[in-house]
Amino acid sequence: MIGEKYGDFRKVKEIIDFTYPGITLLLRDTNLCALDSKYEVGMILREFGFVDASLHRGGMVTTHRMAILSNHYADLQAYEHGTNWGLCVLDHMSHYKVLDRYSIGDKTQIILLHLPENGWEVFDEVQTNVDEEVVKIVRNAFEKTLSLPPVPELTSDIWLKRCAFPVGMTESGDYFPIEDQK
Repeated sequence: MIGEKYGDFRKVKEIIDFTYPGITLLLRDTNLCALDSKYEVGMILREFGFVDASLHRGGMVTTHRMAILSNHYADLQAYEHGTNWGLCVLDHMSHYKVLDRYSIGDKTQIILLHLPENGWEVFDEVQTNVDEEVVKIVRNAFEKTLSLPPVPELTSDIWLKRCAFPVGMTESGDYFPIEDQK
């Protein structure tokens, strides 16, 4: 139980309060094929690699969009040299909670909440009303961007290769362990 693990609900509140302020929407377009069904709302994932995403908004040339909500990512735009990707990177070994999976026609958006390193376990047991509001906002943004032209830099072969792998699992669909192996 949460109370037993964290002592009291003040610690849980601190973890939740750390997660949402300053949250930013980062986008990562990819083609997941049948792997999209492995993203079940409410599940916690762990990604072993660094995750590239973009701050740029636009239409899609892929079938899937990973909409990642984070307030603790590295904004690397200053280090881009003519790529104009809006490059942001999320740390390796990060945990994510699947908040939503939403399809319109042949396009699917999967919303991932980037969890704090310390206390990510809380989100396996807690659901907040903030999540519901965030899902509405991100769905609305997705609907609007579908009618926009894609950002040309985010349709380049090199960018699409950087974003080709699924988050939280191998390319064959095996989930990474969410906890360190002992």
